[in-house]
Amino acid sequence: MFNQITLCRTAAVLVLGAMAGHHYLTVVKTPNVQAYHADIRAAAASLPTRLGPWIGQDVPVPVQATSVLKPNVMVSRRYTNIEKGLTATVLIVHCADAHDMAGHFPLRCYPAQGWSLQLARQRDWSTRDGFVLTGTEYQMRRGDATLAEPSARMNITIVNALLRPGNAMFRDMDGMTNSILGAGGQASGAGQLQIVFEGATPESVRDEAVQSLLEGHKPLLSAILADLKP
Repeated sequence: MFNQITLCRTAAVLVLGAMAGHHYLTVVKTPNVQAYHADIRAAAASLPTRLGPWIGQDVPVPVQATSVLKPNVMVSRRYTNIEKGLTATVLIVHCADAHDMAGHFPLRCYPAQGWSLQLARQRDWSTRDGFVLTGTEYQMRRGDATLAEPSARMNITIVNALLRPGNAMFRDMDGMTNSILGAGGQASGAGQLQIVFEGATPESVRDEAVQSLLEGHKPLLSAILADLKP
């Protein structure tokens, strides 16, 4: 009986030790991760509100979204191109804990607000200096399209990409989730970019706007995509 009790206690200690080790590897922020997160905050703080002809104005994020995401950084701005009259909303969020990003994804949060998916397609967008964003473009609609009133019919197009350190980009949440498996994956965090266009903006016009907005936000995107320092 004594041996059985001792064996059970020893096994319990080993299990608890393994759980503690897993917690340390996946949750505890090591100095290099802390520095990486600080670099992201510094990059976000230095973003200008004017990007060439684009004038940005900060827009509030719902308190519920902030409480769920627990962001290390959140940039939410509505930009107006004063030369062309085009508007676009840019949202860049980085979560220190990658698991907190799971609920923040166009296919989850927009339908919950009454939007219905019309089209999803994988796309890449490039800047003039060679930066390539790998993501997905979503087209969504809200309202009854059979009604005549313009206010009853609303359309948006969302450019979306999920970002992880080591220059890792993902087109959907499954890819991002798989990337955080293993030691340290959760603790290094995850980022997401959304650029939202309202109404029936032609694709060529959207793509030109995305190129300009990516160039303006590249310092922050590069900080999120950077390699973790040893």
